[in-house]
Amino acid sequence: MIAGRYFVTPHAVERFRERIAPHLSYGQALGAIIRGLEETTSEPRPAHSGKGYYVRVRRPYAFRALIVPGDGPFPAVATVIRSGAGRGGTRERERRRRAQLRDASTPPTR
Repeated sequence: MIAGRYFVTPHAVERFRERIAPHLSYGQALGAIIRGLEETTSEPRPAHSGKGYYVRVRRPYAFRALIVPGDGPFPAVATVIRSGAGRGGTRERERRRRAQLRDASTPPTR
């Protein structure tokens, strides 16, 4: 599907649904990707493979889109990756820290 400045591949839409928003239909997921890419203000960053670049989208869904040169006049969104791996890790660390504090404040049982 070509929309805006990118061709969004079916693979990218399926990865978005699988990794970020499984509750969305295919069409809703496609729309979310398109809106996110249109509204992002982040600067593209080169991919580690050197074959394209990543664009970070923060709202309403946080993800990174891998953009590669397309066969036609538009670059293609090859896949979508969950953004904020650190965010999830931070959340997990915070959950563990709270559990430790809770456990430390509970007197030992005999």
